[in-house]
Amino acid sequence: MSRQAALYLPAADDLQSALLPVAGQPVAFRAVAHAVRAGVQVVGVPEVFRGTVVETAIDASVRVRTAAVWLDHGRLADTATLLLPVNAVAPATALAALLEASPPAVLATADNGAATLFADARLTTMLAPALAAGTPVGDEIGRALKSCEAATIEPGAWHVHVRDPHSARRAEDHLFGMLGSAIDTRLDRALHRRLSRPVTRAAIALGIPPNYISLASLLVGLVAAWGFWLGSPLAALSGLVLYVAAVVLDHADGEVARLTLAESRLGEWLDIAVDTAVHAALVIAMGLTAQRVAGGGAMLGAIGAIGVVASAAVAKLWPATGAAGRIAATLENLGSRDGFYAMLLLFIAARAAAPSALPPLMVVVALGSHAYWLARAAYTLRRR
Repeated sequence: MSRQAALYLPAADDLQSALLPVAGQPVAFRAVAHAVRAGVQVVGVPEVFRGTVVETAIDASVRVRTAAVWLDHGRLADTATLLLPVNAVAPATALAALLEASPPAVLATADNGAATLFADARLTTMLAPALAAGTPVGDEIGRALKSCEAATIEPGAWHVHVRDPHSARRAEDHLFGMLGSAIDTRLDRALHRRLSRPVTRAAIALGIPPNYISLASLLVGLVAAWGFWLGSPLAALSGLVLYVAAVVLDHADGEVARLTLAESRLGEWLDIAVDTAVHAALVIAMGLTAQRVAGGGAMLGAIGAIGVVASAAVAKLWPATGAAGRIAATLENLGSRDGFYAMLLLFIAARAAAPSALPPLMVVVALGSHAYWLARAAYTLRRR
């Protein structure tokens, strides 16, 4: 059976708060997007949002636009419906848990805001005209919940009713807190994710697709490699700063994709290709500089680049499965971006203070680039 949801207006003054931006898009759009991610196929949107930023945001997202049904067309089916306050944001996992319950069921909330509930067909039919017109139905829902024994779902997740810019920022903090990756390092969390937030917010507001951000990351990363190829300490240091910018963009593309439901197979492969190309170019550039400055290292740079490509291939073909233990943790550390930063910093220090150390450093770089994929492949084959 097709799962159905609908936005509703709890009170008349909630219409304005529904338009407040959270991570670059209005709250009401966030409610619809999270319902779609939770597995809802049809989401009814009241006609009062026609011509607003909510309609603009819906039109800009293919997945949301496909699921959204404008209720001035009167297409809500007489079936159990997930009713979403226009100014509330809850994670998709919480909404999915609510959909698994038998209606009527309500999502537990700590701030006494309007109810997020899974209504039965009778209540849906009764509210359908008001839902379509976008007239407030908070009181009707409150009375309906008091007259029946609705199950309370407590998924242990956050749930924010947005009433003002302060609560909008709180909802945004929760959203960005969910966007981290399982492979994020401490440096990712402390630096890259903090810097990527304004980039992500701006990209969403400007309608920039995530794949364009990936291509921007590639361009900045290649300019960073050029800085290491120029070879002076200042140029290499500039290259390091540009590499940080490329990594921030690399984080932002995934954040934009998840926040706008724009994930795609192409985007996934583009992200891997860009990351691999940037790291391989940096290793080659360091090898060429070592050759030019100290008489050796170009071949080692090429060998290291092959290791970078092999590591990316192994990580894609045999992704981490959450295996615990010291060996698994060591393997992940071998392939982390933090280690790459350490290598870049050592190269800059050697270029500035001891150029003769560059060829031996490139030996370490070449060996290190192959250590991850060889160890990962051996570990994976042994486990199988």
